[in-house]
Amino acid sequence: MNTFFYSILFILWTMFWSFASVIIHRIKSWEWWILTWRSHCTKCEKTLKAFQLIPIISWLLTKWKCYYCKNKISKIYPLLEISTWLLFTLIGYFLIDFNLILELNKIEIIKLFFFLTIGLFSIIYIFYDILFLEISEIILAISIITTLIIITLQTLIPSFHIIQILPHNINIPLYIEISAIILAISIIWWLYIIMLKELHEAYDIIILTISILSLYLFKKTFNLNLTDIAILNSVIWALGIFIFFFLQIVISRWKWMWWGDLRIAILVWLIMWTSLSFAWMMITYIVWSIIWVWMIIISKIINHWKKTNFKSEIPFWPFIAAGFFITIFFSEPITKFINLYL
Repeated sequence: MNTFFYSILFILWTMFWSFASVIIHRIKSWEWWILTWRSHCTKCEKTLKAFQLIPIISWLLTKWKCYYCKNKISKIYPLLEISTWLLFTLIGYFLIDFNLILELNKIEIIKLFFFLTIGLFSIIYIFYDILFLEISEIILAISIITTLIIITLQTLIPSFHIIQILPHNINIPLYIEISAIILAISIIWWLYIIMLKELHEAYDIIILTISILSLYLFKKTFNLNLTDIAILNSVIWALGIFIFFFLQIVISRWKWMWWGDLRIAILVWLIMWTSLSFAWMMITYIVWSIIWVWMIIISKIINHWKKTNFKSEIPFWPFIAAGFFITIFFSEPITKFINLYL
């Protein structure tokens, strides 16, 4: 039966990888007819037929060249296809209970499509960042809104338990939950104002201070533990790590990271929980530091033999995504390790 489940994921992969590869270039080129116009070669603009869109196979059969104009097709495409398939398989293995899917459990089905959607968005972020060293606001906004909807439902409906690492089944009056949702969305909106980079840094600090005070006053007013409410639990830790990254940007004057990294990370922080947020951050920086050291070594070799200039800019989202999914997939052992040794 597991074979059947992974076959379904395979079919979903073949649908989503094509959408991801198309949307990356069309958003960049402002082609808003993403869902209506067929795939085409970015060089000669010829419309591609179905047999030319078979994952990996088409790329190999055409010897990584366009069927019409013979221009080379980037290796990014097969890499994107393999990455999507691998990520979907890991999501199915680590996060989804196939037996519940067979029983047509609505929560598990929603959970499957939620994490597949997050996986798809992550793939788009990764390769958009690799190709253009920037982040698409459109896909980011959609993914954050999707996550906020899921967390809001999880806050209001105890049985709606999609994100396992968030608190649930806490007996809190409805008016407090609704107030918490309004406060959380307001804080996310304030963070977006900061990230739009339209205000002076002094005003950014005032906004962050108001956000912290708002949470404190909410806690005092209703006399409860904020982390018992799923959406506030997410926002508190999102705010905490946001401030950590924000300070890096301010201190380094945008040399260490960019505002786009903050926008992307909001999505990750909303899904993470307390100590797992810090675990994700540590894993992200460990992976980044290892890759960065190797890139420095390789750059020195290249510069020595070919005397070429090595660009120091590298996309940060692949490391954010790697740390995110490693933390999500292994959340239970990571949590046990933290509780035992830290």
